[in-house]
Amino acid sequence: MAHIIIASHGGLAEGMVDSIGMVAGGAADRIETYSLHPGENPNDFYEAMRERVAHDSEQYIIMCDIKGGSVHNALFRLTEFPNVVVFAGVTLAMALEVVLTVQDRLEPDAAERVLDAARAGVTVSFGGALPTDEAEDEEF
Repeated sequence: MAHIIIASHGGLAEGMVDSIGMVAGGAADRIETYSLHPGENPNDFYEAMRERVAHDSEQYIIMCDIKGGSVHNALFRLTEFPNVVVFAGVTLAMALEVVLTVQDRLEPDAAERVLDAARAGVTVSFGGALPTDEAEDEEF
C-alpha cells in the first residue's frame, strides 16, 4: 500500500488530516503528517525519510503546502528515488482524491486527475454578482 504524507509549515498538515477524517472517516488513518515548527530544520525530516524511502519498495506520495517553501524544497529532493511522488500546493480536494483513490501506486495519469480535482476545487466568487444558469447547474 502506498504511503501518503502531508507535509506543512505549522499545524496545517494535522488540521487537514482532521478535516479528511470528517469527510472520509477512517481513510484519514492512512495519512502521515510532517509539521515544521519554529527552530526545526526540514532537512532533518528529509534525512529520516531518505533512509526510509531508500530501503522500501512501496511508493511514497508526499503532498507539501507551498511550492518552493522550505518543506517542499527539502522533500522534493526525495524524487531522486523512483518510488517517490511529491505534490506542492496541497488542497483538501487533492488530499481526498489521493487517499480515496490510491491503493498501491499512483501512476502519472492518476496524478493528473489528482491535479484536476485540486484545480476544480479552487474558485472565486464576488459578492453582488448574479448567478448564471451555468453556475447554478454546476452546484447540482
